[in-house]
Amino acid sequence: MHMRIGIDLGGSKIELAALDVAGEIHLRRRVATPVGDYDGTLAAITSLVEDAERDLAAPASVGLATPGAPSRVDGRLRNANSTCLNGRTLREDLERRLARPIRLANDANCFALSEAIDGAGRDAEVVFGVILGTGVGGGLVVRRRLVEGANAIAGEWGHNPLPGSEGEPQPPCYCGRRGCVETYLSGPGLANDHASVVGERIPAEAIAARASRGDVECELSLARFERRLARALACVINVVDPDAIVLGGGLSHLARLYDRVPELWRAHVFSDAVRTRLLPPAHGDSSGVRGAAWLWEPGEEASAAGGEVSLRPIDEANIDVVGELRVVGEQRYHVASIAKSFWQVAGREGYWMRAIYAGAEPVGFAMLHLRPGEIYLNRLLVDFRHQGRGYGRAAMRLLVEHARAQPGCNRMSLSHVRSNEAVARLYAGFGFRHTGAVDEDGEVEMILEFPA
Repeated sequence: MHMRIGIDLGGSKIELAALDVAGEIHLRRRVATPVGDYDGTLAAITSLVEDAERDLAAPASVGLATPGAPSRVDGRLRNANSTCLNGRTLREDLERRLARPIRLANDANCFALSEAIDGAGRDAEVVFGVILGTGVGGGLVVRRRLVEGANAIAGEWGHNPLPGSEGEPQPPCYCGRRGCVETYLSGPGLANDHASVVGERIPAEAIAARASRGDVECELSLARFERRLARALACVINVVDPDAIVLGGGLSHLARLYDRVPELWRAHVFSDAVRTRLLPPAHGDSSGVRGAAWLWEPGEEASAAGGEVSLRPIDEANIDVVGELRVVGEQRYHVASIAKSFWQVAGREGYWMRAIYAGAEPVGFAMLHLRPGEIYLNRLLVDFRHQGRGYGRAAMRLLVEHARAQPGCNRMSLSHVRSNEAVARLYAGFGFRHTGAVDEDGEVEMILEFPA
């Protein structure tokens, strides 16, 4: 059964959940975020995925919910409040470590997608997801598909100016502007507004709690918040006209918003009737990790980004193309060339060679040595032009299946250069373990036992 792994990369925690095609969670893990440590963050995510796949004993696609979003210009992350991520090629770095394509989206987009697929907005055609928390974000989903936009900023209503705020204070925003929606409607924005009027600084949750007990000043602060939220969301309705707006983040727990705000936005929406529903989230804090998993559609294979991966005989129709496949850079010291592979087995028996195909295109090469009681992986090469797409992992899965099916084969073995940690992680994900043995070339041995 194919699984979809979703990861929510937060400022204090990294959470993983594995979903099946029906959206049921089969596994859930959480670790602390290595704050300020980019390499540590990559290692933590990689370890979470590899451990999850080992426990699930199933292949998985990987989606990632992040603060900020990748630039359309150079793919580097920007606008992340976890500043060690900014300017980094997070997706590409994880793809290299996990040897497969990764889908990545802003955490607000993942929230919106989760609630649109099987959450509060599951019966709606157009869903606008709103985060009201430490910051203010948003995501737009149309017919169960995330809309990112030409500039990857669809749904970023939090950095529009608050409508109707002329004559009100214009708080500075971290983005460099003043009077952004976020400066009024985030949790800190509500607390700042209350403090500026009352002279007492208390958090947003305390303002809500006191208002519920009849505190007049806190009630006035919440009423200002509701009027501002209604004006800001009315602009969204006038532009997008969603069937449903789903609130997330800490302030979404204010039950009074779902009655009062729709009453207030009527005066600002350009329609004689407003059918847009304002809804609380169905999945709450789980929406980020669930939405990250939903970045891959049910049954969609990450390893088949360019077509289904298969192993095919090498013959006169493909030998010229296969012979030109190669690796570059440092990998040349870890993977022998196709020509050397052919030379090594010339005139020898017991070798099984196949071309790795993605769809109709040869993208790699694999070679097995059939030994008494075991099969040894001599070579697994993916051409440099096709790396980072999961083809090597998909081919490895097929090679293990082939080895298991051979009569009398009790195990599969391989060796790798000690310094090549990435390939060791790849093989460990299939259950291979190091034996401690070192061959005559100084390479370390790994084996996968096949139960009788």
